[in-house]
Amino acid sequence: MAAQMLRRWNSFYGAFDPLDAAIEAADPDQFSRHVFQRARGDLLVGLCNAADEDQAERICGILDDLMAESLETLRVVPSTPGVPIPTKLAESVRALREHDSERVRLLARGIVSGWEASVQEDVAEVTAAMPMKKK
Repeated sequence: MAAQMLRRWNSFYGAFDPLDAAIEAADPDQFSRHVFQRARGDLLVGLCNAADEDQAERICGILDDLMAESLETLRVVPSTPGVPIPTKLAESVRALREHDSERVRLLARGIVSGWEASVQEDVAEVTAAMPMKKK
């Protein structure tokens, strides 16, 4: 059963790295992610060695909570206006919109919606600042 749980997390586990990088970039001293990275590694080992389905499910629930926490933190950390979102981060958060956890899905969708709104605002500002061509 642990193998099924590993498959559940296989496509999403890599999303932690770009999320951590973006959070740490906001303020490396305040948002160090090393403790979380170590804990996730320990959880992954625990998932691989889970004795039964219940234990594997509990570990997946903890990983779900850690992903939700990472998304919540990403949502509230200050970003630099005008700096594009790294491609790997955008791809990872977009993929999380299909995660098994409803909380993770909703947070990921909210972040993507916020990014899209921000881009639309930037485009509107640039468009408004452009001189009109005379015909």
